[in-house]
Amino acid sequence: MATSLLKLSMTALAPTTTAKPTALRFFNTAPTGGYTGAATYTIDDTDWIDDTGTGVAAGGLVPATANNGYYNLFINGQLQEGNVVTTVTTTAVTITFSAATTIEEGKIITLAVTNFAPETTAPVITG
Repeated sequence: MATSLLKLSMTALAPTTTAKPTALRFFNTAPTGGYTGAATYTIDDTDWIDDTGTGVAAGGLVPATANNGYYNLFINGQLQEGNVVTTVTTTAVTITFSAATTIEEGKIITLAVTNFAPETTAPVITG
């Protein structure tokens, strides 16, 4: 009996990853007298409103996801530099400047939070 070789043929498709971003915005108006004379300001969760104009409920702020999210902070429409450290928890936003800074009464503070929920589909192998 003659020997025969079997030849395998396979095709593999590369995995596909989708970023799936979620963008949220929160707004605060500096109160009467503004935020004055300090380098750090903490604004409680219930002092913010969301995109729909609804007040944020206690514990309702959304932090950026570690390694899959980021913040942009705007004060009076100006994007703040990277040296303005912002800490966000579900209950408060802390803004830290490098020196004492005043945010004047009535100025709008906008916190934009973008989180990603990447999803990867497994490769398909056909034979």
